[in-house]
Amino acid sequence: MLVATILWACSEVVKIRNPARAAPARTLYTAALALAIVHVLVAFALVYAWSHDAAIDATARQTAEVVGIRWGGGIFVNYLFLALWAADAWHWWVSPGPHEQRSTRLEDLRLLFFLFMFINGAIIFAGPVARIVAIPAAAAVMTAWLLSARKRHARA
Repeated sequence: MLVATILWACSEVVKIRNPARAAPARTLYTAALALAIVHVLVAFALVYAWSHDAAIDATARQTAEVVGIRWGGGIFVNYLFLALWAADAWHWWVSPGPHEQRSTRLEDLRLLFFLFMFINGAIIFAGPVARIVAIPAAAAVMTAWLLSARKRHARA
């Protein structure tokens, strides 16, 4: 998942800082998605023996260790995340013009949700090696986004 995190962060920074380079950003974004899906499939195969109940139980146990509440529902939030990511990537490939011209509010909401998911999955619920990669990746995305928002507000 570390490579997926790096590719996702690179795609976001490229898209935010240089919208004219949307095609390379889209390729990075899609590659990151593919790696995230492979990560989930490998985890289900090797860790959970294709048992959804085992995955829910492990999610509940990890959540309890981190936040003190035993809740397995986070796995469904992850499913939603992957579904939204896949739908967004598909939309970007099928309709690149409308995708790149959608409202900044919608794009900001998408980016905030993605940041939330990556911060949780690759920093809060991850080990120290993942954090070494994910913290700078998330910081780069947040910095690019904040600088872009500042420019947008200065023009308004």
